[in-house]
Amino acid sequence: MRKLNHWIYALFFLYLFCSYPFLAWGYEEIEVKSGGTLAGKVTLKGMPPPARIFHLITSPNMGYCGRISDGKGNRLLEEFSVAEDGGFSDVVILIVGVEKGKPFNYTPDIHVENCQINPFVEVVRNNHPINLVNHDPVIHDIQSYTLKDQYTFAMFNKPLVPDAKVVKQVKFRPGHYLFRVQCGVHAFMQSWGIAAGNPYFAVTAKDGTFSISDIPPGEYDVIAFHPLMEVLLQRLNLLPAEKKITSFEFEAEKVMIPLHDLQTGYRFDTALLPSIIPRPTILPQ
Repeated sequence: MRKLNHWIYALFFLYLFCSYPFLAWGYEEIEVKSGGTLAGKVTLKGMPPPARIFHLITSPNMGYCGRISDGKGNRLLEEFSVAEDGGFSDVVILIVGVEKGKPFNYTPDIHVENCQINPFVEVVRNNHPINLVNHDPVIHDIQSYTLKDQYTFAMFNKPLVPDAKVVKQVKFRPGHYLFRVQCGVHAFMQSWGIAAGNPYFAVTAKDGTFSISDIPPGEYDVIAFHPLMEVLLQRLNLLPAEKKITSFEFEAEKVMIPLHDLQTGYRFDTALLPSIIPRPTILPQ
């Protein structure tokens, strides 16, 4: 298993898009005979970073959004979900290089509920729709961006009124592959996505496990992606009807958190305002 250093992170994805143009532009659906399976587990070695802290007093709808909080006037953004044995969830496993295979009938859903955007990590398709659903009784300003290197470009911006169901189109700029969604008025509402050009992908479960089936026999690249970690890469040589078991291990000490997102303490001591601190009724953090 190879690890991709931060400085070649973008070059790696450029290689993928150049080597496999169909990742962005096309995929042929066929009947898969003697398809194989790739299964395994993703783990995180070491102590994950703490949740990021957002003060509810700086955002609207403090009472409603504060139903999930730490009870001290703060909302926490959990970006690393790790089981006791190190099983790492919310990691995307992508098999790159499959030109033909099983049907690719996939439209991602982004759900906004309790001032959270779920799922935290999603797979999206270029030039295909994505469903946005707001389950909250408050308005959320849903913004999406496409990212490359150190640059961020707006993809769409859609205010979601209560109970809204909206369909938007995912359109990446040439050479882009990362997708980010956030709420413009609630900074703690964030999620990530990555582009896929075929249906051979999975997002790890709470215990870090995954399984991808009906893979045409052949040689492919497999990547493990988490938005705040170095990408991991493996080479897959799959025989007809073979079930291959593999594993990926990330290292917590190599977490890539932007400098502006590092937090060492509180900017406000909201504990001094007990009369307005919302109490968590949905989920204490």
